[in-house]
Amino acid sequence: QFLKEEEVLDKVEIWAQKYQYAHPVWFGSFLAFLIVTDPDYAKALLARGDPKDNISYKHLVPWIGNGLLILHGPKWHQHRKLLTPGFHYDILKPYVALMAESTNVMLDKWEQLITDGKPVELFEHVSLMTLDSIMKCAFSCHSNCQTNRKNTYIQAVYDLCLMVH
Repeated sequence: QFLKEEEVLDKVEIWAQKYQYAHPVWFGSFLAFLIVTDPDYAKALLARGDPKDNISYKHLVPWIGNGLLILHGPKWHQHRKLLTPGFHYDILKPYVALMAESTNVMLDKWEQLITDGKPVELFEHVSLMTLDSIMKCAFSCHSNCQTNRKNTYIQAVYDLCLMVH
């Protein structure tokens, strides 16, 4: 059954209530995604060592390379072992204020949009907030990408995403 775009979330909510732990969502006749709604079930699934599905990730390799997201098996474990110390709480603690700053910019934008009676497209706003946080934390770059729509880097990322999808 094909759903209209505005019906999808309602249908997913119905399925989540009917199937307490997880349910598949099919795109066409051959591509399925598993929607997991129970944290314990998600933990059990994510703890498994099954190989990742190449169909979902292979188109990303030219863009992001063979990093932690793409790898599996011994190479994944090797990369994960190298990266894990960098995400220790004591190392990340100084960045909380920068991430909060980026989040507040996003929330201020939402407040203005709601006041104006405009709909809020969450994906775009959360993506920009994430990029803003990464730019501040990783590169000490205050790009103002959430408020400056003419940012050349943002435009390049959007163009690349359009080419990939």
